[in-house]
Order: sequence, then C-alpha cells, then structure tokens
Amino acid sequence: MLFKKINVYLSSLLIAIFIIMALSLYSETQKIPLIVKKQFFYKQKQNFKDTISKRIGIDYPFVVGYNYSPVTNNESNHPYFKKNKWEKGSLLYQGILFPVEGIKYDIKIDKLIYIIYDKDYKMNCVALDENFIVEFNILNSTFRYYNGLKNNFGRKLKAGYYEVVYDGKLKFLVQSEKSETMNDFSSSTDLYLLKDGKMIRVNSMSRLKKQLKDREKVVAKYIKENSLILNKSDYSSAFKVLKFYENL
Repeated sequence: MLFKKINVYLSSLLIAIFIIMALSLYSETQKIPLIVKKQFFYKQKQNFKDTISKRIGIDYPFVVGYNYSPVTNNESNHPYFKKNKWEKGSLLYQGILFPVEGIKYDIKIDKLIYIIYDKDYKMNCVALDENFIVEFNILNSTFRYYNGLKNNFGRKLKAGYYEVVYDGKLKFLVQSEKSETMNDFSSSTDLYLLKDGKMIRVNSMSRLKKQLKDREKVVAKYIKENSLILNKSDYSSAFKVLKFYENL
C-alpha cells in the first residue's frame, strides 16, 4: 500500500541524511568540500521525489482529477456518503480492481475523493475523474457511473454515480443527492428499477410489486411473510425481493 511504501522511501531519505551528517563530522580529515556534500544531499532528495512519482504512476494510475479541500470539522453535517471519515474500499479502473485506503464519496459534487502523498511528502486530496473510475465500493456499498439513462417517459436522467443495490437482469439503483445552504447539507434520495432499459421510480414496495406483475401474487406473499418494507431510508429489502423474483 502507498503509505507503507512512502515510509520505506522516507527511511531511505533518512539514511541519506545520516550519511551527510557523517560526512560533515569527518570533513576535516576527508577534505570533502561543502558544495559536494550539498549536491549529494539534493541528488538523493530528488531521487526520492522521482521514485515516489514513478511508483504512484505505476501502482496508482487512477489518480487523475483535481485538488480537493475536504470538510473536516463536522461528523454529522457533511456532503459525504454515510460518514465523514476516510474509509477503505476498492475502485474499478480500466477493468482492473484496485483495493484502496483513504477514500470518501462526496455526494454533493458526485466525486470519489482519494487521499495521497505527493512527491513533496505532503498529504493531498484528489477528486477522481469519473471518466476513469467507472465503479467503486465503500462501506459495503457499490456505486457505478451511468450516463444516458432514461425514465419510462423517455426523459434523460442525470449522469452520475448510482448505488447498485441489486445487479441482475433487473437492477435496483439508488440516486442520492446533497445540497448546501448556509453551511447546512440536506439530502434527497430516489429509488429506481432498471427494467427493459428504462428507469422506473419505485419509492415504495407497492410500486415495486407492480413492476413484477407476472409473479405479483407470489412476490406479494413473500413480502408479507418476511415483513419486508421499502422506503428511502431502508431499501435493502429490494435485494431480497428481486433475487426471489429472478429465481422463480
């Protein structure tokens, strides 16, 4: 992982500094000019920076985006998904799944945020470009970037990351948004069933059942027996219902 590699490189730099100090102590006997010692130090420092840049490019090619200033002073009022904490997760870049540490999903700007050390040893936050990050996982939830989705009336929906609750022939997607007014964040959520290429809003269990009308009675019995509910604050039951339906 990047943080462990950075520590290794820092250790290398410290060794180089120790060598410089040792050379300074014995400069009188070894007659090493001060300018030579400085050149040696700056060369080691530049090598360290180049090594970090190279390793980032090789091991972390998904770091493409812009600098981002995180909201750090509030644990309850923030633009992020669930928690205002840096989390472990994974992301999909050019068909390769990368495990990552230090990510947040900023719902307000619809960006995945990644924390990283740059070549000057500073910790930076990067809002990753959605054109490269097609999917990511955080806090046991999967988000996928969709563009060109249309509702059942033919209206094009907003491009962006949708939480994928169920991913079968049918898909259950959740679109979350956050807006800010006077440093206060408010949220909104819409639940969709992606069926036959159309996004159908299903913000209740009754609406979901109607979209499964070929097996509606059987599905209704399953829902009743298992006391399943569906609303904007609890949509986990959609996975159970759709899995049951597709296995009939």
